[in-house]
Amino acid sequence: MDGKALLNVIGGAKMLGQMKRQLENSRCFRQGMEKDLEECAEARWLAKPVLDSRALPLDSDNVRLQGPGVMSFEKKHTISGKGSIRLDVPTDGCRRHPSNRAFSVTTMMRLLPGENLERFNRISLWIYVDSPAIANNFMELSIHNQGKHIMPLPGRFEGTHTLGIPHGEWQHIVWEFPYVYRDFVTGISLAIHAHRTPVPAPQGITVYVDNMCLEQVEADHYKGFDLRAGAIAYCHSGYRPEAVKQAYAQSGSGMFYLRNSSGEVTFQGNCVPQANGLRQMDFSPVKAEGWYTLEVDGKKSRPFRIGRDAYIPAAWKTLNFFFSERCGFDVPGIHTECHMDVMSVHPDGRRLPVCGGGMTRAI
Repeated sequence: MDGKALLNVIGGAKMLGQMKRQLENSRCFRQGMEKDLEECAEARWLAKPVLDSRALPLDSDNVRLQGPGVMSFEKKHTISGKGSIRLDVPTDGCRRHPSNRAFSVTTMMRLLPGENLERFNRISLWIYVDSPAIANNFMELSIHNQGKHIMPLPGRFEGTHTLGIPHGEWQHIVWEFPYVYRDFVTGISLAIHAHRTPVPAPQGITVYVDNMCLEQVEADHYKGFDLRAGAIAYCHSGYRPEAVKQAYAQSGSGMFYLRNSSGEVTFQGNCVPQANGLRQMDFSPVKAEGWYTLEVDGKKSRPFRIGRDAYIPAAWKTLNFFFSERCGFDVPGIHTECHMDVMSVHPDGRRLPVCGGGMTRAI
């Protein structure tokens, strides 16, 4: 078996092994499945070369605090070695809301004097949260633009990036914003949504923010019906034997090749031109079950499955998504019960909670 074939076999086994471990560790959705950090989008973003950067120092001259809490400069707890901004946010002085959403919002604003930041398309910063009783801390990172177009757009989500920060470790956050207006930026904010911590756990959370900078990277392809350079669009779950099997590349004027787990070319065909410069690769005649990779113009896909069980991992991952998004229920490690105030009101006066998650009954 040559090197390519061995890598293909290992790749297929690794994907199945990872799926099995995720299910076992979640105890079949008693909690959410762990993330595959090697293959997630964040790993690809963090690996991008930084073409240009500009540090945004955090100190008392350029940072303001809005909402409850205390801000200070921390010299010891730092990822950069230069110190960090420390935010002590209370969680015990707020009235409980029926929805169990945030009781209060504390915002750290890094001021800017109305600058054109179109030269940069990404912000990078590090965040550490000390919140032993809260597994996932909800925050919002926003760009405040006062130029031709206002950001964040009132009542909408443009100009804001939502974050879920776990307890007890530094997290490197990057946000690409090539689509956000930034011709006259007056500030970059981090909003911390505080929830009441369970009794008798310590009340309050502490947030450290460090090493904020603007960066220029090769931005992700985020809109349109074409693909980023070097990408192959295919069904990552795989294909059933009797199904239509197609994939697309942005270039490829000649042949494409389908290799089996032994590295042998089992099918080849011509790339068919489509709209927007796409090239279609159709390998529907292949029905033999196994693991395969596609190759075109020197680019290669990850191993994918052809088989009657091809969609099973996608089904498990879909169930995991619905479990993690479940409202009205305390999802371990993801969020507490939420949206308890969302009601359907019947004309006869009955009110029916539609948050899901728990027993639905008329009130």
